[in-house]
Amino acid sequence: MVNQLVWAYLLATNAASFLLMGLDKLSAGMNSERVPEVWFFLASVAGGFLGVLLGMLVFHHKTRKTIFHVKIAVATGLGALMIALLALRI
Repeated sequence: MVNQLVWAYLLATNAASFLLMGLDKLSAGMNSERVPEVWFFLASVAGGFLGVLLGMLVFHHKTRKTIFHVKIAVATGLGALMIALLALRI
């Protein structure tokens, strides 16, 4: 049961992260209010790092910003560590 809840959480978090990246790309194209970058970092730490990374690739969004890549890499590492600790139940 716990594993199913963890998988459901990860699926929802990654889907939301992916959609958030798409929303920001759409907002950038329309020159309207953007999603603050901190939301992408929080989403990554919360376990949605695959959604953010996939969103970057699919939407070709924020792919030229080196500092963003570094911050996402750090957030991805923290998110992966969190998932690993949950998987090991530590």
